[in-house]
Amino acid sequence: MDISLLFAQFMSGLARGMMFFLIASGLSLIFGVMNILNFAHATLWLAGAYFCYTFWDLMQDYGFGLWVSIALASLVMAAVGWVIEVVLLRRVYERKLPEQLLLTYGLILVLGDLIKLTFGVEDKVIVRPPLVAGPIFLFDTPFDSYFVFVLLVGVGVAAGLWWFLKKTKYGHIVRAAVFSREMVSALGIRIPRIYTGVFVLGVFIAGLAGAVQAPVGSITLGMDMAVVVQAFCVVVIGGFGSLLGTFVGAMIVGEVYSFSILFWPEGALVLIFVVTAFILIVRPWGLFGTPMRT
Repeated sequence: MDISLLFAQFMSGLARGMMFFLIASGLSLIFGVMNILNFAHATLWLAGAYFCYTFWDLMQDYGFGLWVSIALASLVMAAVGWVIEVVLLRRVYERKLPEQLLLTYGLILVLGDLIKLTFGVEDKVIVRPPLVAGPIFLFDTPFDSYFVFVLLVGVGVAAGLWWFLKKTKYGHIVRAAVFSREMVSALGIRIPRIYTGVFVLGVFIAGLAGAVQAPVGSITLGMDMAVVVQAFCVVVIGGFGSLLGTFVGAMIVGEVYSFSILFWPEGALVLIFVVTAFILIVRPWGLFGTPMRT
């Protein structure tokens, strides 16, 4: 088989994996700190894509329109995350897990209908600016130039989250709250404020992922349902709450899907589920995760 074809598939899997990382990193962060599994995360990702289209539609005549739209959509989704956490999630932290899951699942239905009412049911398409409209050649292999931007954004988010969690005072507080909420609370630090900040950050990343995804293809209703299962596979493989695990899990899912499309197209999703099932059997808390707290 031609080595250039294999390289092209590898780069395609890398780009797809980086997109999965952008989607799943916020999901993993929220669960790792707040111990809440947000079923609506992918729907928030879809909303980010629609907001990106809305802003781009207003600024499409300007060369910077797409880049500004991505930033604005991310900020809008951060504000949406703040409203959801303050109005809804804050009231169920002490509730049992089924009640929390029911709330986040209900958000999928509510947000899905709000998206239909606000943006309509027609597919949306963003025309990329000339800078990222055509292919580039790596080792004589064509590669979508926009995916270079996707890779840069993914690396930037990964580096930013690492720096935030490892090098900042607030990040240290967040990490401490993961292991002992009681200790952090005893120091006079308000746990609800930490939760609000973490949830807003997680939804901001989800909005950023949706906005970055928007120019890749058409924005359609239901595309969140197509991606949510794979996003959960990423965090299951890597381990809930682990930034490194989410990154590695995303790369595994991206490459497995990419090469499956080449060798066994009809079994691409099946192989992802097989890998996920194998990890659950061998190491139920994921490659880099720790046993879940109760």
